[in-house]
Amino acid sequence: MIVYIALLAGTLALGIPLCGKKAGKPGKAIYCSLMGIALFVISALRCSTGHDYNSYAAMYLGFIPQTPEETGVSRIEKGYALINKLLADYIADYRVIFAICALFFAVAVTVCVYRYCEIPWLGFACFLTLGVYFNSLNFLRQMIAGFIVMYALRYIEENRFFRYLVIVIFASCFHLSALIMIPFFFILKIRLTPVTLGIYAGITTLLMIFSQQIIDLVTDFVYKGYTVTNVHVTTGVDPVYMVFFAVFLAAAFIIRKRLTDADSFNNILLGCMFFTFFFELLGVKHSILSRFGVFFIIPSAMILLPRVLTSYLGKWSELADAKKRKILSAVTITAFTAVNLTLYGLMLSRNYNGVVPYRTIFDDFETEEASE
Repeated sequence: MIVYIALLAGTLALGIPLCGKKAGKPGKAIYCSLMGIALFVISALRCSTGHDYNSYAAMYLGFIPQTPEETGVSRIEKGYALINKLLADYIADYRVIFAICALFFAVAVTVCVYRYCEIPWLGFACFLTLGVYFNSLNFLRQMIAGFIVMYALRYIEENRFFRYLVIVIFASCFHLSALIMIPFFFILKIRLTPVTLGIYAGITTLLMIFSQQIIDLVTDFVYKGYTVTNVHVTTGVDPVYMVFFAVFLAAAFIIRKRLTDADSFNNILLGCMFFTFFFELLGVKHSILSRFGVFFIIPSAMILLPRVLTSYLGKWSELADAKKRKILSAVTITAFTAVNLTLYGLMLSRNYNGVVPYRTIFDDFETEEASE
């Protein structure tokens, strides 16, 4: 657990001085590079850390004896299967796939934060505190697809359906669930208003009632490795996480006009924040459904949430009353910090993703030497 606390502390300690106005773009570039390296190293060097680690290790080893024909007909998505097969033909050590995935995630996060975050340390901090980093230590295939889709979201605003479609189909080569994002080209264009929220609430109620029918479709066509008796199908996630996402959604919704006036792309991101909450809510009944939220939480955490905080602070800075301005700014920062740190602490203490304790490949080497 110490490594994750140190990572967050380092995110803030380095970010505040390196991302200030005096540091300028060079400071921002140095900071993002250092954070990318840190994320990569911690992820690449882990061993048996994360609930899905061992299954992905076994999956990699399974590609070693396979013929190309066998790989071609395997049920694993072809994009991920191809990468594994190419590596497995030359490198027998399964740990290489975790290093490759760690590099992909580190680059994807770093580029996103550098490009879209006015205050980079906020982007990295939210990436950590909302648990997106922990997801990347588990759902490798779906997280790869999620990051690919994230870079396609701009095409929704630009109304370039063909480009968006091509990228989503490419993402589905790493996880089939990415195909759910095709209709969201149109859904995410719908502005979040009290009326649309009411409509969404009605739809959500119906989906909760008929969730078993949805589960049947999901296990038949997307998560085919899960049976209707699987624990991820029959039980739900802890509802406390859904409450946190409801708070984030409410905070963004209240200030939505200011956000969208500043950048029209925030309209798309507001939709992403809602559907992060939406799938987490469905996941309270069937945890497997919360996995679809992966495609929405990535941009919500790294891009929108930092903008929500800075938007509130910008609003308070316009107040004529200096005392009121300082009080509201202090309350906003304190509340934002408290909510995010509490969520981070809960994820670590409850170990939802199995990332605690953090073990490295060096621990594995020591165990192998001891057994000899």
